[in-house]
Amino acid sequence: MELFPYQWIERIIAINSETHRSNAEVVAFLRPLLQEAGLKVQTQDVREGSEVFTNLIAYNQHPTHPDLLLFNTHLDTVSGGDTSQWTKTGGDPWKATRVRDRIYGLGTADVKIDFLCKLWAIRQSGNLQRPIALVGTYGEERGLVGVQKLFDEKKITPKYAVVGEPSVLELIYAHKGHFIGVARFPLERLNSEAHTLKTKGKAAHTSTPHLGVNALTKLLQTVAKKKLGLCSLEGGVNDNRVPESAQAQVISEAGNATRTLLEFVARMEKLVGVLAKKRDRAFNPSASTLSWNVARTDNGHVELTFDIRTLPGVDSARLRKDVEAALPKGASWTKIAIDLPLAGSKTSPLIQAASRALRECGVKPVIKTKASCTEAAIYHHYGAQAFVFGPGISVGNVHKPNEHNLLSQIRVATQFYQALLHQPLERS
Repeated sequence: MELFPYQWIERIIAINSETHRSNAEVVAFLRPLLQEAGLKVQTQDVREGSEVFTNLIAYNQHPTHPDLLLFNTHLDTVSGGDTSQWTKTGGDPWKATRVRDRIYGLGTADVKIDFLCKLWAIRQSGNLQRPIALVGTYGEERGLVGVQKLFDEKKITPKYAVVGEPSVLELIYAHKGHFIGVARFPLERLNSEAHTLKTKGKAAHTSTPHLGVNALTKLLQTVAKKKLGLCSLEGGVNDNRVPESAQAQVISEAGNATRTLLEFVARMEKLVGVLAKKRDRAFNPSASTLSWNVARTDNGHVELTFDIRTLPGVDSARLRKDVEAALPKGASWTKIAIDLPLAGSKTSPLIQAASRALRECGVKPVIKTKASCTEAAIYHHYGAQAFVFGPGISVGNVHKPNEHNLLSQIRVATQFYQALLHQPLERS
């Protein structure tokens, strides 16, 4: 099938829509394209401090139709990080750069191009009688906040939801949950004896921490082994990215402040170690995992961000209670958030329809699970059948420099969305 103009890719990638920035510019770019496709457009604006974030809702009938088929793609990205590591784009993460079948740039795989695939599929389908909506959300990369706002204000009530994430064209029917914590710890007093300790690692998505090397973990292990005192601690870029670098100001002897932080680290490692005894071979990694992601020093304290990726079936309320109990005296919580797992069915009517649509595109359906958390879990929680799908590679590719997508998969994904739009979703 004819593909959408390549200039669309260049334009949407060029817009910096990192998750803590307003996404107004990307919404302004997409609005006329949606209207040209014959869709009505409404927005949900949410102010956070000085920034305004927007959920973009385009539809042909009404976004609360009882038989609504909804396509969802988040419009935010993680931070570009160290731009010098974007070697395929000349040091500019926001410059879409094509090298044969690959397109490099921040958001190519995760996940802005997917929105264009869905938009073009709707546009090529003409006047659809089926009630549909195409939603672009904000804040997915910081706890799925945008999609939750849609339900808080009852903006949508889909019966079916197709959520865009890179899946190499596989149908994702289930994924892990996500526990995010930020704890604040005191530090030792800085003195003239302090010296700098640095560690290097390898970036990866925190849902697959085994594919990276955690620089914060390495640094904390060194501090514990040598019984050093922490006067400052810095590391990491994003809440859901394994940190590739960390550094600290340390002194030769640990005090109570350092022992408090290291005690918490040890307790958390033990807690998740117990969770990890339960395994599910349908997932990779097959167990719940822990990752230390960001450390920031401020006014004699450090805020340490971590996450736990939990298998479906883990009791989130019990886990929260256990994590809260693990925090020693002298430390405090800044944030605790829990994103739900997706516990869908391989045999749901929506998955069956998606399988038929893939076969029409000449692709053998592969139905799998995913280690990371997505907006599909929110849709499922509110009663929709949901799955995750998209062009591009996730594992080892996203949340790191030189993220890329494959033009061949972008073409197939667009064809798939168009085929799905015409599939019967319930069969008698």
